Amino acid sequence: MNYDEAIRSLQDTAVVMAEIQRRQSDVQKPKRDCSRASSNSGNKLKKNLAHATVRLAEITDKLALLQGHAA
Repeated sequence: MNYDEAIRSLQDTAVVMAEIQRRQSDVQKPKRDCSRASSNSGNKLKKNLAHATVRLAEITDKLALLQGHAA
């Protein structure tokens, strides 16, 4: 094998590796996006749960007051 062939072979290998990296990046992008969306959903769920817990405590207190007055 002469130097020109070796250089062409290395260049071809570099082109193939670049294409593999591009494809791999394209495959991983939806996974990253999905992970971010899942994280955002989890944060919204925690916020909603905290709000519901506060509201439930308020309603429980009001019920207790009403029961106390009715008794």
